[in-house]
Amino acid sequence: MKPRIVQIELKKALRRIGARASSRSRFRFTDTSGRQSPRLHAVLNRHALHEAQASFRLRHPGQRRRRLQAEKDNLSRFVDLHFPGNADIQAILRELRALPEVEQAVEVPEIVTSAFPTDPLVGTSDQLATNPILMRDCQWYIFRCGVDRAWASVSGNGVVIADVDGGFYLDHQDLAPNVERNHTHNAVDGSNDVTAGRQNHGTAVLGLAAAASNALGIAGVAFSAKLWPVEHTAGNDAPLEGLPIVNAIDWVTGEDSGGRRVVINVEAQSTPRHGNIEQIPAVGEAIRQSISKGFVVCVAAGNGDVDAGLADDGVTAIEPTGSILVGATEFDPATNPRATAPGGQSSNWGARVVVSAPGDGAHDVTCGDGSKTDYVNAFGGTSGAAAKVAGAVALMLEANPALTPGQVRSILVQTGSLLNTDKPIGVFLDAGAAVTAALQSRST
Repeated sequence: MKPRIVQIELKKALRRIGARASSRSRFRFTDTSGRQSPRLHAVLNRHALHEAQASFRLRHPGQRRRRLQAEKDNLSRFVDLHFPGNADIQAILRELRALPEVEQAVEVPEIVTSAFPTDPLVGTSDQLATNPILMRDCQWYIFRCGVDRAWASVSGNGVVIADVDGGFYLDHQDLAPNVERNHTHNAVDGSNDVTAGRQNHGTAVLGLAAAASNALGIAGVAFSAKLWPVEHTAGNDAPLEGLPIVNAIDWVTGEDSGGRRVVINVEAQSTPRHGNIEQIPAVGEAIRQSISKGFVVCVAAGNGDVDAGLADDGVTAIEPTGSILVGATEFDPATNPRATAPGGQSSNWGARVVVSAPGDGAHDVTCGDGSKTDYVNAFGGTSGAAAKVAGAVALMLEANPALTPGQVRSILVQTGSLLNTDKPIGVFLDAGAAVTAALQSRST
């Protein structure tokens, strides 16, 4: 049980906070005149005070500035009192406030900078559980990837995720709040209509990456990030010149984000081999151009159970682009095995894969395109994994907007956990550790 913390402000400066080590420590506060307060001590010991600490650090390590004595005396009046978790806090506050030497006494609330989502499908752990009302598996992958720890400080605020993908159902209740309708693009016909063709893929990816936290369904990895849906698979009968996926990546690169960092998530694979889409020279060049302009680019490695570093001929090496190439894992109670499926639809692998995340089509809940309230447990593979990694990158960029694409890539590798899989698929995503590293890098 967590301790309950009460903070008091005393009317006089303290010289010392002391305790005699024993099975029942008795605390003694001594003011600058050498006087103690028996009544205060009696209240603290009666309620089994566990620990007393100065609220302010009067001398910070490494800081040259020295406080004046008057400032030290003033700050020494604030003390944090740690009581057992089952302590009667209201009685403690009432008794402390009645003492003439106490200026004020308040319980210290739990402090967070980003409220934990209350959406019913978020869940509570990295083990499978079904919501009894919505009848869908909860978001076990949030906890497996440490996203819940990242949420203690960031949620993707001020960052854009541009999803280069198939069709989108934009009216879903968890997507509508975060989709920026003035930043949609159909790279096939040049319109802003991104609802052409099948809408299940793009809709599911947007949900995993950045579904809004609105207490209705799921919460995306970066639930406060804004979404740009960019379609590259369907349009009208007058397609634009050039390859739509290249047009899509290039369009995002040229779009005005208003100074916000943008993560580009590329959802495509070759057919029929389901290989790494970066093997197309112009696609690779479009990605390199985006990265050179400061965009972080995530790419689904593909689901053909092949080496993601080789083209579809199985021989020609794909020229590196600097992207974050993402592999997929599937659910296991304790480990993170490579995602596999009948018919060879398994995560691509190899030295080119940077990081992996869950992409379990049987258990990963996300937004569906059936209605505004539709949720599905039928979407996974490297598409689902890349969406989660793109969301994690958005969290990192909120933590430190100055990170370069190369630094983001390095942090993901350095903070990810090792995988023991049948084929190499990079490290396993640890969003919590990645965000911590991003925050720490702000001061270096």
